[in-house]
Amino acid sequence: MRNAARLVTDSLPPELRADRDAVEESLRAVRTIHATRLGTAARHLLEAGGKRLRPLLTCAAARTLGADPRPRAALVAAVELVHVGSLLHDDVIDAGAVRRGRPAVHAAYDAHTAILAGDLLFAWAFDRLARDGSRELQIALGDAIRALCEGEVLERERRRDPTVEVEHVRRVNRLKTAALFGYAAEAAALLADAPTATRAALREYGLALGEAFQAADDLLDWEGRPESLGKPLCRDLAEGLVNLPVALGADRDGALRDAVRACWGASDDDAAAARRFALRAALREAGAFEATRELAREDARRAVAALHPLPAGPWRDWLAAAAAASVERDG
Repeated sequence: MRNAARLVTDSLPPELRADRDAVEESLRAVRTIHATRLGTAARHLLEAGGKRLRPLLTCAAARTLGADPRPRAALVAAVELVHVGSLLHDDVIDAGAVRRGRPAVHAAYDAHTAILAGDLLFAWAFDRLARDGSRELQIALGDAIRALCEGEVLERERRRDPTVEVEHVRRVNRLKTAALFGYAAEAAALLADAPTATRAALREYGLALGEAFQAADDLLDWEGRPESLGKPLCRDLAEGLVNLPVALGADRDGALRDAVRACWGASDDDAAAARRFALRAALREAGAFEATRELAREDARRAVAALHPLPAGPWRDWLAAAAAASVERDG
C-alpha cells in the first residue's frame, strides 16, 4: 500500500500543504543570537526535511474541529522542534552516524554541540508556548517530554538483554514515541478550545497512532530500504536494543535469544552482518514480522475507533487514513 504511505507527504490536501508551508516558515525562523555555530547545528536536521507528520496531525485535527491552524503555526511547530531535538539526543546516545540521509549532528559537529543543540530546540519549543500558548499546552508538552525521557531510560536499562519481553518493548514504544503523537493530536483540541471529551479522544487517537507508527518502524528496521529510511537496517540490534519483531520472535521461539546473543558477540563486522542476516531469516520463519505488522494494524484500528466522537467529514477521514498510512509505509 505504497499510495497509502504517501498520504502524509505527496498527496496532501491543499489546505494541509498550506499548513505545512506555514510550519516550515516558522521553523526557518529558528536562529541563535550569539553562538551561531550552535544554531546551525540545531537547524542541521530541521533542514534535512522529514514528513512533519506530528505537526500535520495537529493541523488536520484542528481542521476537523473547524479551526484554521495557520495563524498558530509557531505553536503547531513546537512539536517538531521537540521531535527533532529528541533525535539529536538519540543519535548521541546510540552513536547513530546517519539521520535522514545526512550525517548525524554529533558526527557533523561533535557530541557536546549535538546535546546542546537538542536542548536548544526544546527551549525554543517552550519559548513559543510560553509567549503565545496556554498553560494547558505547556503542561501537555511537558508530560510528553517526561514520558519520552522515561522511555529512553527504560529501553537502555535492558540493553543487550535478549530476554526483553514484548510488554516491555510496547511500554517503551508508548513512552518514547506515542506520547509525542498523543500531544500532537491533543494540541489541536487545546488550540481549538474544544471540550474535555474531545481533547481526550484526540489524545487517545494520537497515542494509538504513535504505537502503530513505532511498531511499523521496528519492522522497517528489519525489512525496510535504507535509502527510504535514511539510516542503515538493523540499527536497533547493532546498538544492543531489542525491538518488537525480536521480542515477538523470541516469545514464539526461545532459541532465537541465543541467536540474538550471537549477533552481539560477533568478533567483527562481517561476522555480525552474517549473523544478523541469519537472524532475520529466523524471525521471518517464526512469524515475528507478520505478528508485528498485525499489532501495528490493531493499533491503527484503535486510533480510528478513537475518532468516532469527532465531527464526521473529510478531515476525520484524513485522520483515519493517516492511521492506516502509519502502518503501510516504506520509510
